[in-house]
Amino acid sequence: MKAKINTRTLVLIALFAAISIILARFFVIYITNSVRISFGNIPIILASLLLGPVAGGLTAAIADILGASLFSPLSWYPPLTISPVIVGVLPALLKKKILYKVTIWRLYIIIFITNLITSIGITTYLLSKLYGTPYFALLPARAPISLAISIIEGIVVYILYKRLMKDSLY
Repeated sequence: MKAKINTRTLVLIALFAAISIILARFFVIYITNSVRISFGNIPIILASLLLGPVAGGLTAAIADILGASLFSPLSWYPPLTISPVIVGVLPALLKKKILYKVTIWRLYIIIFITNLITSIGITTYLLSKLYGTPYFALLPARAPISLAISIIEGIVVYILYKRLMKDSLY
């Protein structure tokens, strides 16, 4: 895990954050205010796996704050930034224990653990508090979509991660 932020890492953080904003704010389907289909976590997970937990967390915070402040049809709710930051930190922390050999199944484990804690757990709880809807009323709507998104994220992250590692860009 790299904790040092140099110019190259800073540029990559900005690049991953920009891609995340585009995916999360422009290529998104809102089903309700509390349920959406978005792939904005893919660049955040890649930043975490390639650059480490600090860079992954920074990527997520920048993408969430800028994206929600500038481009969201809804207003920015600061507590909801907790989940993307965890998405940026957790894969790098799990990488050492789980991803010692890169396989799609090991990557799926990391993504499912991350999405279980963040999207299904923390975000659903925070949205229930924000909208005054009981947690267990939101859970059946959010959980299946989050799991389906996780499957697609796993495939995309696996392909991109293998390619970026093969090209020795990191």
